[in-house]
Amino acid sequence: MNTRHIVELSPSGKTFEAGDELLLDAMLANGLSVPFSCRRGACGSCKVVVAEGTYRAKYLAPDAPAPCYPLAANEMLLCQSHACGDMRLEIPGWSLDTPARVVEAQVVSKRALSPDIIELVMMPDRPLVVRAGQYLKFCLVDGDSRCFSIANLPAGDDGRLVFQIRQVSGGLFSETLLSDLDAGDLLQLEGPFGACTWQETDDSPVVLFATGTGYAGIKPILLTALARNVEVTLYWGGAQPADFYDRAFLADASAAHPGFCWHPVLASQGRVQEVALSHGHAWEQAQVYACGNAAMIRQAREQCLDAGLPAHRFVAEAFVPSGCSGAQTPLPAFDPIWEKVGPRYSFDGMLAARDQSIRALAAIASRLKVGMTTGEALDMAAEQLQAMGASHTWHPTYIRFGDDTVRPPREGIDRQRRLRASDIAVVDLGPVWDGYEGDYGDTFVFGDSPLHLACRAALHEVFDETREAWLRGLTGRELYDFAEQSAVSKGWRLARNLAGHRLADFPHALFECKDLADLEIPPSEMAWVLEIQLCHPTEPVGGFFEDILMLQA
Repeated sequence: MNTRHIVELSPSGKTFEAGDELLLDAMLANGLSVPFSCRRGACGSCKVVVAEGTYRAKYLAPDAPAPCYPLAANEMLLCQSHACGDMRLEIPGWSLDTPARVVEAQVVSKRALSPDIIELVMMPDRPLVVRAGQYLKFCLVDGDSRCFSIANLPAGDDGRLVFQIRQVSGGLFSETLLSDLDAGDLLQLEGPFGACTWQETDDSPVVLFATGTGYAGIKPILLTALARNVEVTLYWGGAQPADFYDRAFLADASAAHPGFCWHPVLASQGRVQEVALSHGHAWEQAQVYACGNAAMIRQAREQCLDAGLPAHRFVAEAFVPSGCSGAQTPLPAFDPIWEKVGPRYSFDGMLAARDQSIRALAAIASRLKVGMTTGEALDMAAEQLQAMGASHTWHPTYIRFGDDTVRPPREGIDRQRRLRASDIAVVDLGPVWDGYEGDYGDTFVFGDSPLHLACRAALHEVFDETREAWLRGLTGRELYDFAEQSAVSKGWRLARNLAGHRLADFPHALFECKDLADLEIPPSEMAWVLEIQLCHPTEPVGGFFEDILMLQA
């Protein structure tokens, strides 16, 4: 039987039930607005404090790798943890008392802040209660959406919402829809969301980190600190001088507030956290906020904590930029033969499809119930994908229970096989969102079978190690040779018939269908899916994980 536990969220007092599924999946299934990004323990977006109760995390299992994101002794990542009993979690910066809502907003104005940054001002049809540092989703067609930070304090600006949006090459919203927006046009917005918000603490000195348009999420926190006459220092990283598009405001604020200073940090000068650490802040008393790419967030936290910053005083929102800008994140030079893409291809679309696929997997996994047949699970998954806006699937949804987890996707299965209380399950999705292919799959353990838990731990270790090997410039063929050796070293067998594949704007089959394992060149970022299927050498137990090869997964 799948035992259910009651989890209370402090300070809101809200509760939800969780069983064997990951706590993040349980919260998403209960409609809670949970900040998360990578689902791999790397970005720290879903970090919470464990006030009461016990939990099981794969990084606490024997020989399991530690999460990339450093944690204090009382902290936990929801994307990596299962409840072992009733729990109480403290969620700093989250405002679950303010429910997300959908509003209609009218465009007030639009202007260029720099060659590739547009300021969009909107007025919602009813006021939104927004905490400094939160963001909204722009609801697009076919269930798609884009997330943008609110770059002002709406309560003090007649309710207006200000967004600072980077125009990206091929971006559905930023290059196509945004350019066509005029004053008076209407859009649907959902939110607010986000955990990187102003903390009601003492008036400690504040240090702010931002990279790129992460500044938009940091600016409301800066405005709050200035209003409270708190000592505050901003470090803003960019690729070129034009990236510091709010210089005029920052110069005026520096003149008006003796306790404020800011430092533009060009990439040629180093990383923002390295510059900050060279300035001798009293880290033991500081309050730090950071918004930007996941690598900066991870490194800033590690280095600030090493310098004496208390863990609970680091609040961050990590993100992977949607799309690319010519100045900051150029598209890779795809191989013209093996990595051709269609006319609509963009990072923006691919990242949005990945994000929606991850959310769909979480929703489907949360609805897997002990006693459910494989056929019932497949029907449920199809219903969930349709409800979330998938137009169709570019490959069938694959769900495997128990003995069927060792079978390759296209091999027949027993649709009447039932999910047992102690079991292992694989879910592999291939939905198409707004013309972009998503592909994401993972393995879920029900109960506490040591063999099942060991399978899932080894699976993610092999994937992580193989991805690190990709960063060293290995070819596709070399990657799978590496993965095979990694699997064997851990006592498992790599299923070579699952050999990775292309991914692109739909359908990638028009451009190239070569397997990643046969590729004789190093695969480019955002063009290939790395698939890892492990099988036990003697027992009918297998696991599967896949994700796009990307630098900040």
